[in-house]
Amino acid sequence: MGMRGLVKIIFFVFVVFIIYECAHQVMPSGGPKDISPPVVLETEPENGSAHFNSDKFTLTFDEFIQLDNINQKVLISPPMKTLPEFKLRGKSLMIKFKEGLKPNTTYSVNFSDAITDLTEKNPLLNYTYIFSTGDRVDSMNISGTVVNAFDLKPVEDVSVMLYKDDNDTIPLDSMPFRVQPFYLGKTDANGHFMLNGLADEPYLIFALKDLNSNYIYDQPGEEIAFLDSLIMPQYQEPMKADTMISDSSVFVPDSGFLKNPQSLADSLYQDSLKQYESQVTYYDLFLFNETDSTQKLLNAKLLRRNTLRFAFSRPIEGVTIEALNFSEDTLWHVAEISAGKDTVTWFVKNLPVDTLDLLVMHGADTLDLLSQSLIPRQAILRGARNKRKKNEEVRKEYLGFKNNIKNNNLRLDKNPELVFDQPVVKVISDSILLVSGKDSTYSPKFYFADSLHRKIVFPLKLKEDTHYAIVLPDSSVIDWNGLFNKKKTISFGTKSLRDYGVFVLDLTPVYPMSYILQLMTEKEKVLREVYFSSDTTVTFQYLTPGEYVLKLIFDTNGNRKWDSGNYIYKIEPESVTFFPKKVTIRANWEVQEEWNIE
Repeated sequence: MGMRGLVKIIFFVFVVFIIYECAHQVMPSGGPKDISPPVVLETEPENGSAHFNSDKFTLTFDEFIQLDNINQKVLISPPMKTLPEFKLRGKSLMIKFKEGLKPNTTYSVNFSDAITDLTEKNPLLNYTYIFSTGDRVDSMNISGTVVNAFDLKPVEDVSVMLYKDDNDTIPLDSMPFRVQPFYLGKTDANGHFMLNGLADEPYLIFALKDLNSNYIYDQPGEEIAFLDSLIMPQYQEPMKADTMISDSSVFVPDSGFLKNPQSLADSLYQDSLKQYESQVTYYDLFLFNETDSTQKLLNAKLLRRNTLRFAFSRPIEGVTIEALNFSEDTLWHVAEISAGKDTVTWFVKNLPVDTLDLLVMHGADTLDLLSQSLIPRQAILRGARNKRKKNEEVRKEYLGFKNNIKNNNLRLDKNPELVFDQPVVKVISDSILLVSGKDSTYSPKFYFADSLHRKIVFPLKLKEDTHYAIVLPDSSVIDWNGLFNKKKTISFGTKSLRDYGVFVLDLTPVYPMSYILQLMTEKEKVLREVYFSSDTTVTFQYLTPGEYVLKLIFDTNGNRKWDSGNYIYKIEPESVTFFPKKVTIRANWEVQEEWNIE
């Protein structure tokens, strides 16, 4: 190759390198990272205008933007049947309405977090455009929070709706069932809501977890919240998230000083929200699911052979279950009712039929007519296979049972319990062995703790740091169908008193009434429950070291359970509250606290 050819190759490589470097542009490293949301520079017509007679308005920003699920996130009040059209043109967003506007009405268009910048996707939080088709813009507002009535946790994406008493044919209280609201808002992730652009007049407020997105309370599974009196809005300069966060640009270095820059913007927004809320009347709404007043059979289920469970929507007073294809003078089934009195379990003797045709009634009303098998499908298939396998032994069925031993340990104040699948008719106690440490006892004392003879309790005075075992030999317990238990050894131990903590709580209620105190895990699983009505001291012993939560239910009707509300009768759900701090239990330690209940 000549010198001229070599020069051409070098020149060609150089040109390719230059082109590649020009095309391959990367973000400069080490510079500040912009976490500022877009800023609205101009609105046309001006935000807050009266005499609005156009079918569109335009927002102009300081940078290019993009829309994130705008059709799902935008909130227009009063609600519109058809969403407007959203068009991006350069740094502007045009919103064009597809239906006519009501005369002499103030509208608000809240964009939630649907507007973000193009590069970093920083959201402009809760920007609201307000206008009026009349000669003045209503400037009052209402704000508050929606929490779950049972656990007080904030609920997101709840529709908060306002109604005016302006309908000649529909009573104000009935409007949530029949018409869309006059004003509408949505809760954020913290349960907060804010409705702007309101007239100075009373409103009915109603919150709805809307399952079918029609802003009408028409589904039995929809959760609701309400106040039993009308509320008045008040004047407060609306909080504008774009200026609140964007007045000064906030930058952080890329060096990892702030790993999640968006969290800073969110924090600034929440701080400003709290400052705003401290200046206004704040409404708390408690979301609940109404108790269905109609009795229903929710499900009928075969738990195991000869065991049926019927679950109802309400306590079973007035409910009857009748077998249509089987009748016998002797006792052929017994029923067990749950603590909540809404579930019935049938324990059935062996019958000449494999399926029961059942009529379920509530008074004179028929709830259901069903055919329920008494034999599990697996057992039917297994029986068919056994018929084909003539020389193989048929699998035996045994009487099953459960016990109250957890993690091979039993608390010192408990007794070992065995709960059998069917009523027991015979216990051969002299074959049962109890091992306590190095001692062994045949025929230990026991008693049946229920009328159906399913639960056997062994009354023992448990000792600290001791190993126990209960040995049930084969066929030592027999049920009323002739099934017997398989040989089983139940082993468990006890801990030392030093392994537990004690918690003493002095309760001082201001008002004498029925209360329910619940000691719960951090995941709010109820461990202990206490009922009281006046000043009292509660002692919780044998507590495993850890963190605990205390919950108090104001048991208004004294039925020893939390009750939901009813909108028609203006009954709000029973109030709950939590002890202001977690309770830390340590081994071999007693903790004392006081709780003044207002």
